[in-house]
Amino acid sequence: MHTLKNIVIERGISCRLSDILAEAELPQHAWLITDSTVMRIHGRRVVRALAANGIDVHTHTVPPGEASKSVTRAAELWQWLASEGAERSHPVIALGGGVVGDLVGFVAATYLRGVPLIHVPTTLLAQIDSSIGGKVAVDLAEGKNLVGAFYPAIRTVIDPDLLESLPRAQLIADYAEVIKTAIIFDEQMFSLIEANVDNPDHPNLLSTLVDRCVHWKATIVDQDPEDRGPRAVLNYGHTIAHAIEAVGQYSEHRHGEAVAIGMAGASAIGTRIGVFDAVNADRQTALLTRMGLPQTYTCARPEDLMTAMQRDKKVRDGRIQWVLADRIGAASPGHHVDAEVVLEVLSEIRRNSA
Repeated sequence: MHTLKNIVIERGISCRLSDILAEAELPQHAWLITDSTVMRIHGRRVVRALAANGIDVHTHTVPPGEASKSVTRAAELWQWLASEGAERSHPVIALGGGVVGDLVGFVAATYLRGVPLIHVPTTLLAQIDSSIGGKVAVDLAEGKNLVGAFYPAIRTVIDPDLLESLPRAQLIADYAEVIKTAIIFDEQMFSLIEANVDNPDHPNLLSTLVDRCVHWKATIVDQDPEDRGPRAVLNYGHTIAHAIEAVGQYSEHRHGEAVAIGMAGASAIGTRIGVFDAVNADRQTALLTRMGLPQTYTCARPEDLMTAMQRDKKVRDGRIQWVLADRIGAASPGHHVDAEVVLEVLSEIRRNSA
């Protein structure tokens, strides 16, 4: 794979999507799906620009939030595309954050056995992570992303200008994934975040961080396009995070906040079993704290999280495959950790929040 060749990063490019369609030799028909919040902030402008350049654009909105990542909502979109006459060559545009990207990507992968998909991510998290690499999915009550496919977008269009409208709380939550990327790949990027933690929304900083994160994500995706080996390292912090989200019914924490808690737990596990030394662990803790990201939870009992983690996609033969940091800038997947250690850590980060 050559993931980077299908990614465009350019300020203002979201209003020039007609150029993207033309360059990809796609028909002048587009099916744009977004959520109601993004439609209000960005969608109308994007639709006007497409229409002004001769694109026959149809739009559909879904409610914002993780609850829209469901089989029910996917069926609604399949029926809409069918009733409106969408054809196999017509591109579907996912304009929004990770929820919209995952849901619309899953719909594009399955409608007519696959139609062209274009991601236009509108959050920091979606720009650096969920829109890259071809993973699309919906949730079940039993867990997150349990029904999905590998379906790379023909183009991922990243417009840093779209980040200017993000609420600060959402931007800070999304920074957890930036920090995660730095911990597993790039100590220099970690240092850059440390040096600029008091001004995280500076446009030049965000542009640099997006570029670096996209580079690392694309590199590991090309090594392991179907997530059967090295790509698992991207799940640092996510084993606990997905359990917290599922048990909390996706309403207690933003995804990035859950990832920050998950990284705190993974760090504690790593130090207990001698993988992650205290100096590096303290450095991670300090940056998450300074960024204002949570590192404790209150939404469940530790035993509930243990049960939820057993339904994680990374479980093999009944054992969780933990991703643990080796140091700032390097991590490794496939660690087996005694359940007693995990439960102790979950109790610790739960107890500290009381």
